[in-house]
Amino acid sequence: MRVVRPIETRDLTGLVDLAESLGPGMTTLPADRTALAEKVERSVASFAGNIDRADAHYMLVLEDAEGRLLGTSALYPSVGAPFGFFSYKRIRLIQRSQAVGASCDVEMLTLANDYTGTTEVGTLAVRPSEKGSGAGRLLARARYMLVATRPDLFAPLLMAEMRGWQDADGRNPFWDAVGARFFNMDFATADRLSAVRGADFIAELLPKHPIYIDLLPDAARAVIGRPHDASAPARAMLMQEGFRYEGYVDVFDVGPQVHCDRDQIATVRQSRCGLPVPLSPNFAPGAPDYLICTGDLARFRVTLASARPGPGEIALGDDVVRALGVDRGEQLRSSPAQLGLAA
Repeated sequence: MRVVRPIETRDLTGLVDLAESLGPGMTTLPADRTALAEKVERSVASFAGNIDRADAHYMLVLEDAEGRLLGTSALYPSVGAPFGFFSYKRIRLIQRSQAVGASCDVEMLTLANDYTGTTEVGTLAVRPSEKGSGAGRLLARARYMLVATRPDLFAPLLMAEMRGWQDADGRNPFWDAVGARFFNMDFATADRLSAVRGADFIAELLPKHPIYIDLLPDAARAVIGRPHDASAPARAMLMQEGFRYEGYVDVFDVGPQVHCDRDQIATVRQSRCGLPVPLSPNFAPGAPDYLICTGDLARFRVTLASARPGPGEIALGDDVVRALGVDRGEQLRSSPAQLGLAA
């Protein structure tokens, strides 16, 4: 049985191996042991409650029955400190001159810090061999089960950003048209610096005035809000959870940024609490799958299993209770594996 749990210091070697298997492009999970060790230690401190919310992040890993690390995902409770979380917001401006009877309808990208202080869901990665196995979906939704379990740790609004479109050579037309003119570095370097050291250099170097979209080359205009081809599954999962796109894009590659109210995320909204009770063998074959998680932050666990939730209880097999490391007297939380299914 596969289980999602908080990352531990013993997972560092497996995490480095995972990062190396992904290749370049995953800037929040660099194949750098020192950088990853810092992320692991920060997550361990966060789950232990030993770090301020502005500096906290919660890193989860998926392991199989043999203890192999198959993937990871993360939650960043309050992004943007201390320089702000930067986005471009696509807005429309209509102007009219009565004197000459002419009007002008244009779109612009304006610099925005609207997501500063929100919670970001990110760093979703699975081993290439696990793609299509459901591992990515389990890791993604495990984050929302953590939010449902401890909403006090997270902001009222959650956001996510997707990698922007690139051609076969890794070039981004918007960066070539805009970013490269203000940053004395290539796109990959700027993106990596933003992920590793923060946004201070963005605040210092990005143009503060609106960018008129009509003045950009056709290729640059075409990729505004367009995700990388590899991000299509992640975007679909976010949309199913209730995230929405309202014109915010990344300042480097103009990939889409989406958001959803914390309590309106489908996995959170449909979750219910109950005490585990034995699942009758007669009902087990027809029981639908549910996400099941523990309620204790330090011993947080999530798995996917057949279950029958009822008023104040969740009927589960003994193997599920053992995999979660709980006893029958400990309250659990469930959410339907099939989004939209009544809880």
